[in-house]
Amino acid sequence: MWPLLALSVLCATVIVERMLAFRQWGCAQAQLLPQVLALCGEGRGEDFEAALRLCRQSSGPVAACLGTVIERREASTAQIERRVEEVGAGFWLRLERGLSVLDTATTISPLLGLLGTILGMIGAFNAIGAQSSRNNPDTVLSGVGEALYATAMGITIAVVSFVAYNAFAARIRQLTGETELAVTRLLNVLDEVPGRSPSSQEAR
Repeated sequence: MWPLLALSVLCATVIVERMLAFRQWGCAQAQLLPQVLALCGEGRGEDFEAALRLCRQSSGPVAACLGTVIERREASTAQIERRVEEVGAGFWLRLERGLSVLDTATTISPLLGLLGTILGMIGAFNAIGAQSSRNNPDTVLSGVGEALYATAMGITIAVVSFVAYNAFAARIRQLTGETELAVTRLLNVLDEVPGRSPSSQEAR
């Protein structure tokens, strides 16, 4: 039970820390992309400085990658995409940090619980020989019940870790898709901007 208790504390710490990290780096403002597109030429005209300020005032990978596109709008599309991948990779690494702990806990916690139960059952069976001569089966049954707590705790840790891991992984996938879509739409808008440097079109 002591290893399971330590694992449960570790998983709880990781879950809380990841929730705070996703609140800081994993946000995506729904209105950011339409506002940036409008400022960059889709609707109201071209105001790249205002669009860049808007991105810098926001947090998350979508805002950071859109700001990167605007800053390097005169470069070729291939150069812009490489820089966006670099910026996005920094966010994905920060958001994925610690998820391996939850993934590992999902696998090993039931095994630790089963091991604890087996060890407890061994102790219970040893007690059978000691108690049989005294006609006191309650002590043996109590030992078996306590041994099963290890399995129950191991499965509980596995379930909580599995749910948390999948929730965080799904959020990362969603953010990745939102970021890729936002960058692609902004690049398409910039392609229509008059006077954009010809070098910016060469990669296409």
